[in-house]
Amino acid sequence: MNKSEKVFEILKRNQLIALIAPKSVEQCMTAYEILNPMGIVLEVAFRTDIAMEAIDSLLSEHPDALILAGTVMTRAQCENALRSGVAGVVSADYIPDVVEMCVSHDVMCVPGGTADVGKQLVQKATLYDCELEELREKYPYQWTYKLFPASTKTGSNVGLAAAWKGPFKGLTLVYTGGVSLNNLGEIIALDPDGIYCGSALTKKIDDPAEMRAEAEKWIEVVKGK
Repeated sequence: MNKSEKVFEILKRNQLIALIAPKSVEQCMTAYEILNPMGIVLEVAFRTDIAMEAIDSLLSEHPDALILAGTVMTRAQCENALRSGVAGVVSADYIPDVVEMCVSHDVMCVPGGTADVGKQLVQKATLYDCELEELREKYPYQWTYKLFPASTKTGSNVGLAAAWKGPFKGLTLVYTGGVSLNNLGEIIALDPDGIYCGSALTKKIDDPAEMRAEAEKWIEVVKGK
């Protein structure tokens, strides 16, 4: 079982991703060491200059860590993330070059947005030289998409998921962007099999006890579905 298979198994079981845009290597390490034992997968976003160094340091200290590289938008970022040994790559949009590179390394790729679900699945199937049904069955960790943003100040996009699951049965959706304790229960009610990602899980990174308490609240909501 490769890293992508392992992390996907954890995500399907525990359904939570904590997003962090680290300001230091230490922040990233702290987040992982607190949240990983709780069953929460860490996604390190390429939104800060320290992100790649933080990923490299974390995986050097914890070689078996199953973490995700987030906000991966360029071929260069993807190359660096894959070289480091991440278990999956997440993007804020559908970037064909990123999908191509991930599939060539058989690493989970989760493009995002409010469209292009089918395009990225078809590209994955083409690259694996298989039919869509085979992609779903043989590479379930690639039968994924990130609904981003899930929620905005003017409304919710969560309803799109049901429409996508019509033609793409069994699609695993990662809900991110505007996800918080305030709407987590509502999202779960609409898609109990989803994966829920929030930066709120690492917002209190400088107060580990408070961060752990926040994570426990998310876990309680997910378990209570």
